Amino acid sequence: MSLQRSGRRDYFSEVSVRVSRHLEAMRLGTGAAPAGLACHFNPLSGTVYQGINHLLLNAALPAGSADPRWLTLKQIDGLRQRFADIRLVNGAQAALVVFALPVMRAGGMPGDDAVYALKGCSLFNAAQIIGLPPLAVSSDMDLAAGGGNRRLTELALSDLGWTDGPNVFPALARHCLEDAVLDEGAVLLSRVASSMLSWLPGLAEAAPMARISGHDGAEGPLAIFRAAHAVERVRAWLGRHSPAVSAFERAGNEFVKANLLADPSLEARKLALAAEAARFAARRGALWMEVSMLAIAESTQLTASHFGSQELLPETEAELYGRFQDWARRSIQAGAYDGLSVTARELFGWFLAEEEGMARDLLRLDDSRRRRWRAASAIDMAMPGLAAAG
Repeated sequence: MSLQRSGRRDYFSEVSVRVSRHLEAMRLGTGAAPAGLACHFNPLSGTVYQGINHLLLNAALPAGSADPRWLTLKQIDGLRQRFADIRLVNGAQAALVVFALPVMRAGGMPGDDAVYALKGCSLFNAAQIIGLPPLAVSSDMDLAAGGGNRRLTELALSDLGWTDGPNVFPALARHCLEDAVLDEGAVLLSRVASSMLSWLPGLAEAAPMARISGHDGAEGPLAIFRAAHAVERVRAWLGRHSPAVSAFERAGNEFVKANLLADPSLEARKLALAAEAARFAARRGALWMEVSMLAIAESTQLTASHFGSQELLPETEAELYGRFQDWARRSIQAGAYDGLSVTARELFGWFLAEEEGMARDLLRLDDSRRRRWRAASAIDMAMPGLAAAG
């Protein structure tokens, strides 16, 4: 997979600058991700932000905020249907999150490596939004952390059988990641982990990385993306191998669910779709009733007009009529005419046009039956005359 720039905005450089400033502030002690924030999420869409976006939101978290909820400006405006007083505080600063979208590469062939372009989205933290419901804080997370996040670190290390003390991240990273990932930049990886795993204090504090081979720094904006992805892999490994971390993450998932908000625009769309479905169901019922009431004499007249026939045998009339009923029922139930204004007579005409081959076969069989009937009638009429002549 490869990434490329998209549009006029250079998201690679922008992400690199934002994250680098955040990591430097943490190193200098002038800024840090608040302990206990294991995830950031959107309370309307339910999106949980991971990887580079978790890092970007850590960097953009307003001073003193421990609220992990983030909303777009459009979502904030939409929530006014439920919370009339909702608004942004003066001077609110938007955070950036990015998403990789697949793009078509000129001259690309099947099997080529996928190419992705970055797209950005602006979010506002709940601490900057007046009128939102208060955050439903769950005691389950504290319970799962064993009474505190530092205690959670101790439990996780105990689960893994490690007693290496503070800053065991070098050994953990060596255990979970390939050398190529570590060689990308050991110091960068450690600093990214310090931010993204701040809910495990002491696990990845800024400290010498002598036990991880690699360069002190990494070159290029893409290195930050790779480091964030590597830390997510470490986190996933911890969740699989440490019951304490797994329990904390389950409590975190319940915490997210408890703080989800109903999307009023989504509810409106659901109601509109339900109303539309009801209209279509009523229309299907009315059309099927009209088809059921179409008399067989009418269908015979329409058939004769369509094919230029003068008469049909009763069995041919019944066969065509029955096949039309089956055809109409299937197509009406499938919603083929939901958006159309059509009558039963028009449907019969469409049936004859669509099933013309079958109808002509029935008419030819009908003609053959009538010829045989006339021949048999002629023989029956001749027999008495022959007897008298004898």
